[in-house]
Amino acid sequence: MFSNNDKISPRQIKRLLIFDLFGASSLLLPAQLAKAGGIGLWSILAGSVMAFLYLWLLVFLGAKAKQDYFTYLRDSFGKLLARALYVIYAAIGTIVCAWAAKILSELACATLLDDKEYPVALFLVLLLAVYGGIAGLEARARVYEVLFWVLAAPFVLMLLFCIRQVQPVQWFPLFRQPGQDSLGSFWSGAWQCFAAFLPLTFFLFLLPNLQKKKKSARSSAWALVISAVSLAAVYLILIGIFGAKALAAEEYPVVTLMGMVKIPGDFIKRMDAVMVSVWFFTLYALVAASFYYGVSLMYQAFAALPDDPDGAGRLEKQGLKTKCAWFFVAALIIYGAAYFFHQSSAVREKLSALFYLLVTPFAVVVPLAALGISWLRGKRGTKENVDGGKA
Repeated sequence: MFSNNDKISPRQIKRLLIFDLFGASSLLLPAQLAKAGGIGLWSILAGSVMAFLYLWLLVFLGAKAKQDYFTYLRDSFGKLLARALYVIYAAIGTIVCAWAAKILSELACATLLDDKEYPVALFLVLLLAVYGGIAGLEARARVYEVLFWVLAAPFVLMLLFCIRQVQPVQWFPLFRQPGQDSLGSFWSGAWQCFAAFLPLTFFLFLLPNLQKKKKSARSSAWALVISAVSLAAVYLILIGIFGAKALAAEEYPVVTLMGMVKIPGDFIKRMDAVMVSVWFFTLYALVAASFYYGVSLMYQAFAALPDDPDGAGRLEKQGLKTKCAWFFVAALIIYGAAYFFHQSSAVREKLSALFYLLVTPFAVVVPLAALGISWLRGKRGTKENVDGGKA
């Protein structure tokens, strides 16, 4: 029998975060970083260090938060600004969900379906996201816990088969690509890598659902380590096989790589179709997580009762009708946004630039400012107590 108390274990949070972090980053980042040649590897390492510092910030804030992140923001900024910040978080989650759903649907059409079936593929992806949202966090955590080794084991095996085709000479030069701004390429790639690890922000919204905060923090750190090492390994294998120029021209290079793998015995003809399921599930995990938090945070911002210690202001505590209404309305909005992203590449490029320019700093500045204000208020309160005692 499974418990149904809206709590997840440290092992579950580790696997949740690995799914969220690895899918989109391994699918898209290698081609983006290939433009920097060998510098891309150092960009991954630098972006991973930045992500570790960011995770430390989130864990430190989580240790200070008595109830949840909303309460901590309210105590730091006031109720009105806390609600406004939650609306922004919800809007970001909604846009990320539309973007991830668009990629997942396009991937399904590119590997298994026809491009004309994109609307149907997108509909099914969001229908599954609605089902996952209504089922709740704990149900999704159980599914990912079961699927983890089912997907990880064959994926690692496939990478081992790929190593035979790697040409290490393709990794060089490691520090400078002729004719390029090496330092600019390095920092641009590092920033993109850090942005790919921003699903770590989900840790803040998971605070009410964690069974053990300290162990969950360590599990989150391990999730980041595993995702960063896996991303670096995938990048080195891809650039070692394709080379920088060919890799940069690929849309989904890791999927192409899966189709090139030769398995002894040749008993599976379409390995790319089999292994692409890794990215189906990891991308769906990102879609489901961003969809769930986008809707839940919006509900808490507008309809929440944040002073209720029992969490009545959270969407997961509401009845089935309320959940269905919020999730289905959100799915319709996201469907329209994802379809629009699919049709307009110019809008996608502008939103991508805005994400790196505004959203990534926002994710860092808000918890940092909340901690700073809380610390100043605590210091001021201590000083007033001391002055009062002297009087």
